Amino acid sequence: MDILTGLNEKADYSSKQLQAIMAAWVITSPFVGEPKMSVENGDIDEEDYSKQSIYSLLYSIYRSMGVVKSDKGISYEQVFNTWGYDWPEDWDKGTAEDDDPQRFGKNAYAGHFQWPLVKDYVSERDGKVHVVEMGCGTGAGAHHICKNVLPKCTFECVDMQQAAIHTCDRKFVPELGGRLKATRADCTELPIDDASTDFVIVNETHVTEIPGQATDEDRRFFGSAFRILKPGGYLLWANAIPDNTWEPCFEVIKDLGFELTEVRDVTQLAVDARDIDADRVNAYVQQCLDKFYGFRIPLLGRKKRLEAEAGLKNFIRHPGSNLYENMTNGTDTYKLVIAHKPA
Repeated sequence: MDILTGLNEKADYSSKQLQAIMAAWVITSPFVGEPKMSVENGDIDEEDYSKQSIYSLLYSIYRSMGVVKSDKGISYEQVFNTWGYDWPEDWDKGTAEDDDPQRFGKNAYAGHFQWPLVKDYVSERDGKVHVVEMGCGTGAGAHHICKNVLPKCTFECVDMQQAAIHTCDRKFVPELGGRLKATRADCTELPIDDASTDFVIVNETHVTEIPGQATDEDRRFFGSAFRILKPGGYLLWANAIPDNTWEPCFEVIKDLGFELTEVRDVTQLAVDARDIDADRVNAYVQQCLDKFYGFRIPLLGRKKRLEAEAGLKNFIRHPGSNLYENMTNGTDTYKLVIAHKPA
């Protein structure tokens, strides 16, 4: 069993299924050679995993964990699959409290609507705008925007992972009185009408990740965003990606017809967020690992637990992980981007 490539994005694995999957991953480890993930820093080669499998596993784990305790003893359900960043001092007051276990994820979503151009667009429409998020995860960010940032908006969030969409339908859609819709789809082939949305949000979505190039998938992804935006609408994009990938992606965006309007580098604020969040992440990861019986298997269980811990922390860009170091040394940069579709 290879949890890095063998899981299905159309599945929502139950707690019992996850226990069996993890146990199989541990038991079969002597027959598959060297670990794909570094136990020192969680590093993994692109060809050794598929995003469909990784996200299927993560969203199923988040759901099966249910309510957990933060390092400060605050109860919460992990729903923000988002690194985020510390709130910039030159912005208006944020929408998340300092003791909120998932405040950096909330910052990442609320931050899209701090730009003066975006504020003016929303104000001119009395807040009655329509938003689509491509790669929404559980819909936690969509919920935060609908409830705390744009209380008059409507929102459709789209993700390929069934487990994530199930969480959105369970936890967030019922609360918003029809203003939020969750759709499972490939974002390169959106089942959404042309010129139908005011804003497209792309928030830490698993695209544009190959160093120094924009892929065909990236072109189709941003092409979908351009197609569904109304003339005059905005693409709002935030992510930490290889620094030398930004320019090729900007060229793709401009070739599609977008006007690149604003770019802000918040890499240091993203590093600060990971430092501040370290104790909370440690507590969550330990609770996750303690849940799985497979990690209690003598000898093999301990080895695979160390690998799983390093991989989880790398995915979160935890201090000491490979992806965290990439942000501190400039290999990866976290930027906020606005692109405008001309009227």
